[in-house]
Amino acid sequence: MKTGKLFEFSIPELSDALVKAFAEEAIGDFAGKAEAQCGGCPQSTQRFFGVAETRLQALRAINKKKLGICGDCVAGLIAKAGWNIVSSGDRF
Repeated sequence: MKTGKLFEFSIPELSDALVKAFAEEAIGDFAGKAEAQCGGCPQSTQRFFGVAETRLQALRAINKKKLGICGDCVAGLIAKAGWNIVSSGDRF
């Protein structure tokens, strides 16, 4: 079983983080925008989610446009794939 963490990014945070992490190859898709298109559906979203082992890996995948989906797509993946949700704390 492969595991990963679910990371959440707001558009301003994503824009800043991409520029800092990948200055030479950063994409401008998020710069100055309030919303951007989900990578899994045509919906516009203010928050992107990505599953990866580290936050930097999630940013790298979003930068390469392989990842970065809205909350509805995350919920759909969890339901369709039969993922197990494991809490790392006392949240539920």
